[in-house]
Amino acid sequence: MYKIYLKQAWALIRQERLFSSVYIVGTGLAISLVMVLSIVFYVKMASIYPEMDRDRLLTVKSAALKNEKGGTSSGPVSPRFVEECLAGVPGLEALALCCDDAASAFVQPVGSPVQIPVMKMGVNDGFWKVFSFRFLEGKPFTEADFRSGMPVAVIARSLAKRLYGEGSAVGQTLSLDFTSFRVVGVVDDVSYLMDRVFSQVWYPYTQVPDFEERVRYSEARMPGLGPLKVYMLVKDKADIGKVREAVADNVRRFNQSLNVDGKREFSLLGQPDRHWESIFRYWSNVEPDIVGDLSRYGVIFLLLLLVPAVSLSGMADSRMERRLGELGVRRAFGAPKGSLIGQVLIENFLYTLLGGLVGLLFSFLLVTFASSWVFKIGKGFSEAAPDGVDVSLSMGMLLNPWVFLIALCVCFLLNLMSALWPAWRASRRPIVDSLNA
Repeated sequence: MYKIYLKQAWALIRQERLFSSVYIVGTGLAISLVMVLSIVFYVKMASIYPEMDRDRLLTVKSAALKNEKGGTSSGPVSPRFVEECLAGVPGLEALALCCDDAASAFVQPVGSPVQIPVMKMGVNDGFWKVFSFRFLEGKPFTEADFRSGMPVAVIARSLAKRLYGEGSAVGQTLSLDFTSFRVVGVVDDVSYLMDRVFSQVWYPYTQVPDFEERVRYSEARMPGLGPLKVYMLVKDKADIGKVREAVADNVRRFNQSLNVDGKREFSLLGQPDRHWESIFRYWSNVEPDIVGDLSRYGVIFLLLLLVPAVSLSGMADSRMERRLGELGVRRAFGAPKGSLIGQVLIENFLYTLLGGLVGLLFSFLLVTFASSWVFKIGKGFSEAAPDGVDVSLSMGMLLNPWVFLIALCVCFLLNLMSALWPAWRASRRPIVDSLNA
């Protein structure tokens, strides 16, 4: 029976080519907008290279310190805070520390007067344990390298090829902002969309210029605040709640050590966050309104479906008017209303399925060729990609089961919203009226 319905639907598509084309393209455009949102949030939330353990990741982006005069300072945290409150928490597998975000720098190639713009990031040795980088050559720098402040660096494959050609990069000297580093490893390139770990050069943050001075200055005036963002990899995701409770206890003790007169208050503002929570934390001094943000995106999602569904429903209704005679004959021979509604929904699902494929193609083209601004959706503020950096998407970001499943669900939803009402109205028309239509 369903096979007959699908054959009939295909015959109708071929007979009414203009109607079918408009309906399929309209469906495709509607679905493409929803799919763009779905792909954006998939890239933000799913485990993607090199952030392969996002389900076990906790994040501390910033903290706030209320001073004696009632004012509040906020920003990343200090090494002292990390050591006293985060480093010894039971249940942690590794702790990654990043000195601020990736920053612009220049590489001075040997024998060339032209400097190459790159992005650099200061990290600790635990960074390589938390994030799963693919090493093509060499290995990460060690804890000994980090603690002794050795001038060593790990670089991205594209930069290694540009500087050293097809030869080995390990052991070569890299001049970064006129400071010499020894290359100890080469990793597969990281997409710019992985903004918390993206860089082209990673080196020990103990090599960051004036790092110790910055820390001393910050600790003297704003204890607990500093230049570090923290990523905590939990051994078992079932223990995330216990780890967060342990951190909260440590912060209370840290507050007691700060408070001489009881007027200072250090706060993590609800952190550490699970990975998916951290993407809604836009500001350093305000807790995220996750429920509000999710509600807003839910409303946007529904509007993106509802508005085209109304238009498509009108088109489906006009088609039902032309088929009233056929439906009247079938009802006269005893066909139940449910059977007629089911047939219309199945026929319409073929339209929406074809529209879904068109929409999926539209969305892939949009996120591929406009990725530099599309992936700013959901950010508190936007920054242009640095010079020389391409916003690339891997096939795994686009071609994955979740995106296809979402596309199928959206097709089914849009089909119900656009076809159910016209089908129900047509099935309730008196048989005589249908035969005379």
